[in-house]
Amino acid sequence: MRRIVAKLPALILVLGLACERGSTSSTDPGASAPRGGSSRNIAEVSTSARSSGEPAERYGVEREHPLTPIEQTIVDQIDKKFRGDLTHDRGLSAMVRDLAITTPSRFDLPPALIDALMAWHGIADPQPMVIVVEVAGSSEHGCDREPAAACDEAVAALVDEVVRSLGKGHWRVGVGVSAVEGGARTRMMVAVVERTVELEPMPIELPSNGEVALRGKLIGRRASPRIERVDPHGKWTRVAAVVGSDGSIDANLRCDAGKGVYQVEILADGETGPEVVANFRLFCASEREREIEFSYERIGPKVDVADVVRGNFDLLNQERAARGLSTLAWDEQAAAVAQAHSADMLANGFVGHVSPTTGDASTRFQKAGIVGTVVRENVARGYGPKGIHESLMNSPGHRANLLAEDVTHVGIGVVFGEPESTAANAPRPVFLTQNFYAKPGADAPRNPGPALRTKIDQIREDLSLAKLGWHAGLGKLAQARAEAITGQGPAMDDDDYRERIGELGMTSLEQHQVSGGNFAALVELELWQQLDGKAKVGIGVAQAKQGGGLVLVILVGH
Repeated sequence: MRRIVAKLPALILVLGLACERGSTSSTDPGASAPRGGSSRNIAEVSTSARSSGEPAERYGVEREHPLTPIEQTIVDQIDKKFRGDLTHDRGLSAMVRDLAITTPSRFDLPPALIDALMAWHGIADPQPMVIVVEVAGSSEHGCDREPAAACDEAVAALVDEVVRSLGKGHWRVGVGVSAVEGGARTRMMVAVVERTVELEPMPIELPSNGEVALRGKLIGRRASPRIERVDPHGKWTRVAAVVGSDGSIDANLRCDAGKGVYQVEILADGETGPEVVANFRLFCASEREREIEFSYERIGPKVDVADVVRGNFDLLNQERAARGLSTLAWDEQAAAVAQAHSADMLANGFVGHVSPTTGDASTRFQKAGIVGTVVRENVARGYGPKGIHESLMNSPGHRANLLAEDVTHVGIGVVFGEPESTAANAPRPVFLTQNFYAKPGADAPRNPGPALRTKIDQIREDLSLAKLGWHAGLGKLAQARAEAITGQGPAMDDDDYRERIGELGMTSLEQHQVSGGNFAALVELELWQQLDGKAKVGIGVAQAKQGGGLVLVILVGH
């Protein structure tokens, strides 16, 4: 089983394969969408913002950014109260000051805006955790520029929340303070991110067909670094890299898929599982825009769980359909598992894949009696279906789950947390779990035998191998045998089987029997390349009544 966990403040991914055993799901295979809910109930606001200063030329270079006196005071107080490893990052402060100025409200931190600002200021870390406090007024007390008695309480609350949020590790902090709403309020923001990899400086913008060396080393008890990339056309790939036993990374990133934005993610195995250690963009023959266009959601009090579920489900399948991928069918049992895990995260104060009470996704599926030849899970904490979806799509690992071709069904579970303040229109945080899986045999075409023969013919043609001699009699016998094995047809005892073989007049006959969870696995058998083109071949495919898996019978005669 392969599993990847992306450790982000708002999003945690588990990407894995888990072969399960047990009774099949009772979900209606025709159910293609969740019942109830509508994405139309959720308002979306489109807007834009301007980044400040000149764009950073390279990732990993200290950025010139003087702090205001109030910002320096906040940094000093955090440093004084926190006893761990903490460094002020001027690039992060430049980013968070821009965020304080441009974000629509203290409740709205659009992922698209944060990603764009991080690229502008040359920050290669995953999205930081952002803590916000606001004070009424600005000109009256000047708290947007200088420390003052009127803002001492707000500063203390901000510092205390930051210190409570930090644990062991190598932390970077950035601070931004600005007057907003025409001076009606002073917004104070602190962004913190755990630095888990040290990267050598590298350019952010590259020429057409350009190339950049990625060199770095993991920090702390992390190992097995790997690099993933999404090109401007949405194609996900694993980047070849040389990695050392000491956590060193040596790779080359190339603009080999045309101009545009390449999203790059570095993952590694940490103490709690795989996690994201870097997430950044490369602009190939493409300049960063100072004017950033983005949107955000308004989840009003009348919006319910069904609305968020339906909105997230629709966005998922729209994304898949736009790329020519099959849409995923809705699964109520998987949704129930997802709903229970979202409730568990809210109740126990965590956002993660492994629960101390229910284990991992594979265990939860097994306890629910759901058979999945592949099981994948995304979990997130955010403020709306689109914001969560965009965050997932902006991360190559999360994106791989959303656009996976080896899954057929999905269930989504959502719970709302309590409003995060007593302010009017304070948002309710959304805890969301997506469970993807491949139902055994769900990818099989209506007539799997003929479809498999067509696939095999194409595979052998592509390899310049002779076309197999399909034998009608062997095909009928193989199909009858497969149906007997799976309970789809009448039983066939050994004497009957031998008699029917004898009627075919073969001098020799060999039988291969293969069980597979999905049709794609049958297509990929190496046997198709090894068969003698002079042999007579018949195949039969049937789906088991219990478990839903596929049984393939191959008869080869001479």
